[in-house]
Amino acid sequence: MVTAELAVSLLSAAVLVCLAAWVAGLVSLQGSCRSSASEIADQLARGDKAVAAKARGNVPQGATVSTSTSAGWVRVRVSAERSMGRVGPITVVGTASAPLEPGQTP
Repeated sequence: MVTAELAVSLLSAAVLVCLAAWVAGLVSLQGSCRSSASEIADQLARGDKAVAAKARGNVPQGATVSTSTSAGWVRVRVSAERSMGRVGPITVVGTASAPLEPGQTP
């Protein structure tokens, strides 16, 4: 009896550890998306499109970037999807806004 209970508890612990590692990876991915969005928004607000294009190359693998400009603000959204087996896909999003610098046009 003890052997079966031990096997079930070890399996449960292994599943929980894997799930916790996956969630930690999602949190890290969300931070990367937010950081990339902020960097791209800042560069676009300054009018530096070359550096903004370089920053787009640094987004997490498989992420999509969308930008919009309205009312003197640049808004950037970086999103990525991840899944773990049958769990997912989970969409992780990072957004950032920055005011256009004086003299910059949308």
